[in-house]
Amino acid sequence: MMLRKRAWDMMRDEFATVQEDASLAEAIRVMRDSMSESPENTAVVVKNKAGKLAGVISIWSILKAVEKSVLKDENLRQVGETDWDQAFKNACLICTQLRLDEYIERDVPVVKPNDPALLVLDHFLKRKRHWAVVEEGGRTMGIINIADLYREMTRDMIQLF
Repeated sequence: MMLRKRAWDMMRDEFATVQEDASLAEAIRVMRDSMSESPENTAVVVKNKAGKLAGVISIWSILKAVEKSVLKDENLRQVGETDWDQAFKNACLICTQLRLDEYIERDVPVVKPNDPALLVLDHFLKRKRHWAVVEEGGRTMGIINIADLYREMTRDMIQLF
């Protein structure tokens, strides 16, 4: 039953990671690769030089970078004889060269492997995040996506009907 489920029952122990000194382009590539395997993998764990959790780059982080660099590019706002494809390509090039550390979400919801599923749900709801990092003893063990929690919760709900 749901009350017996723990974070380690739902976590993905294979998850996307990048180093803190990576470029935004690298984080985008890693997230796209991860999403090709599982579309709900919309968060990449960022590790520091010591291999410890530095934060997370989420799909929202990347979209904020796009908004900041691509959508605000003056060439894209001009009307007339603008080469839109070239302007977009230039803006995207600028975006992918941005430093990753400007977009790392450092206030990361962290749960312990033995935390009950209802506590994980509480983290999602209170922090308004769709993922949480599972960590124990300073070691990142996995990540839980809201889709993972949903599958576990609804599996038990359906069995009750």
